[in-house]
Amino acid sequence: MAQNTVTIPKEEYQRLKKKAKIADDALIQLQLSLEDIKHGRISKF
Repeated sequence: MAQNTVTIPKEEYQRLKKKAKIADDALIQLQLSLEDIKHGRISKF
């Protein structure tokens, strides 16, 4: 299978890496929150 490459500026690459990390962190936090709800580890405030 042929591999394609794309050239982008370093600044754009770094910006995209930061966005990906933020998205991953948000998904992890969402998963943990849903597990807390499932196990009844929440409180009303």
